[in-house]
Amino acid sequence: MKILIIGNSKGVFAKELQSQLVNKGRDVYLLDFAYLELYNSRYELNDRYAKKFAAYQRIPKLRMFFRMWFIADILKDFDLVNIHVGRWYYSFILHTLKKKKVVVSFYGSDFYRATNFSKKLLLPLLKIAKTITFTNPLTKKSFLGYYEDFHYKSHICRFGLGTLDYIDKHRDKDIAKIKNHLGYSTTKKIVTCGYNATKAQQHQKIIEQLIRLPKDFLQTIQFIFPMTYGDNQNRDRVESMLAKSDLDYIVLRDFLYDDDNAYIKLASDVMINMLETDSFSGSMQEFLYAKNRVITGSWLPYEVFDVEGIIYDKIDSIDNLGEKLQEVLKRQNVNLQKNVDVIYSLSSWKNNISNWIEAYAN
Repeated sequence: MKILIIGNSKGVFAKELQSQLVNKGRDVYLLDFAYLELYNSRYELNDRYAKKFAAYQRIPKLRMFFRMWFIADILKDFDLVNIHVGRWYYSFILHTLKKKKVVVSFYGSDFYRATNFSKKLLLPLLKIAKTITFTNPLTKKSFLGYYEDFHYKSHICRFGLGTLDYIDKHRDKDIAKIKNHLGYSTTKKIVTCGYNATKAQQHQKIIEQLIRLPKDFLQTIQFIFPMTYGDNQNRDRVESMLAKSDLDYIVLRDFLYDDDNAYIKLASDVMINMLETDSFSGSMQEFLYAKNRVITGSWLPYEVFDVEGIIYDKIDSIDNLGEKLQEVLKRQNVNLQKNVDVIYSLSSWKNNISNWIEAYAN
């Protein structure tokens, strides 16, 4: 069976899923939805469609139609297509998709942030799908609460986190050396704010709370803002705001791979996650796995963590962030080994790849 994953080739989830499936002997290709770059099971790039599509990307009202037209042509060579992030635009090529085994995978925010109009337009794609996957039970419950049917083909398939292995690889390294490598302070507590450059991270509201903290307390902290992908305009706004503050901060702009991605987790003491909506945050799990103390919003659907006994802190409003951060940093000798054990059980690829193989076989 020849499998095509349509997702984001620049992110980790689709790429790692492809890699894990290839390691299990599957013939899996990855198509980048945005640029139509096609990677085969040897990870070699075929940019034939990307070059053709480039001419149409400059036509705002028609580029999605042409994108789907090219995708339909690509699909002819595949038996199964796994669509990451369901979009109503796929309705343009239902006649082609009906001839394939279709798996639709929701990440979480893609469902929560969709308008009612978009959700209704998505219905034809969901009807022809053989399987629909979710990263946690709560998103699945919300989905089924909206659409009501599809229970029989809805499954939990979590993405494994390859970074966990890199964190284990470097866990015993001298933290001061890791901080020096990253350019971090070796004398201050490291507090990481969010994990990408999107507006949904609410960086500006976070900063508004941080700058109100006592100056003597702030002098003991260096704040890290990982903004290596997402919204560049938002990143510029955040950097402008930080430049006017008295905070000791670093903005990470360059995308981090493998060892460096693990280092920023290991070098951090506290991670702040104030997303507007989320499903099963991979980055937050990586910080938990690196024994960070995590502060997050109580409005986020992390019941899975609660059921499993993950140790972390919740606040009901960003207005409470400053007080909570002071409280968290005052705590001494907190044993976070349980977080390591639970995250590995929940999110290692070793424990999750079989669910994807089963979803494709349904």
